[in-house]
Amino acid sequence: MINTMKLSIAPYLLLVSLFVPCVSAHADGRIKGTGGVSSVSGAGGGGLIAWATLTSLASEQQRGFTAFTTYTDLDDFTLEVAGAAVNFNDRVELSYARQRFTIKANDAQIAQDKYGLKVRVAGDLLYGKLPQIAAGIERNRLLDPATARAVGAVDDNGTDLYVSAARAWIDGPFHRTSMLNVNLRYSKANQYGLLGYGGDDRDTRVQVEVAAAMFLTRSIAIGAEYRQKPDNLSALREDEATDVFVAWFPNKHFSVTGAYVMLGEIAGAAQQNGFYLSIQGAL
Repeated sequence: MINTMKLSIAPYLLLVSLFVPCVSAHADGRIKGTGGVSSVSGAGGGGLIAWATLTSLASEQQRGFTAFTTYTDLDDFTLEVAGAAVNFNDRVELSYARQRFTIKANDAQIAQDKYGLKVRVAGDLLYGKLPQIAAGIERNRLLDPATARAVGAVDDNGTDLYVSAARAWIDGPFHRTSMLNVNLRYSKANQYGLLGYGGDDRDTRVQVEVAAAMFLTRSIAIGAEYRQKPDNLSALREDEATDVFVAWFPNKHFSVTGAYVMLGEIAGAAQQNGFYLSIQGAL
């Protein structure tokens, strides 16, 4: 499936060229898997949402880099994403992703750029009394705004703000390493921004996002994610998004994630369910 991707990756390659010289060759100070994978926005976390964890395995005094590619095949649409992120000292994460959404019926495409900044502000994922708490901002720019304008979106760009808290337990349920993450997000995005931002039917701007994961072995984790989304367009219904996933971490520098995603109605097409595959490399 990945071979079918037609993404323009020039911005992604630019990010690599800017940051690779300052990335530690072996930023593997944390426990395998605690950096999560790459979300569709480019930020470190799960597939659907960013988590409070920062990308790669960089700890204090280290820098880490990740690059990823993702393909999602739904009933009537596909979504292809490529991107990269940099972690500075397990404190600051910068990310970028290019999304390309394709309508199967006519091969029409919508592209979007997402730029992210995430800062760990308190706590630790594994240790101490406080969970790991991070604050993030995502700046989104729609490259093909015609469809968004046609359905009533107010803007072709937007900014998401979120606060995230995560805690992992080495000896969790069933004596397995487990994690729980909860986000509060402020967003005007219609279908992750692919249909623009805002609309004539102003919905609540604050949404809840939740993720849970458990390691079955030291290399295989399973979990689920839930994401509320605003419903801003009176002409088109927007549903909540969920997934169930399996992630494989054969080593600290590579991961493969597969998921079954349930995105509900998209642009008038009901019950958009399908499969998601993401590959990530990390330094």
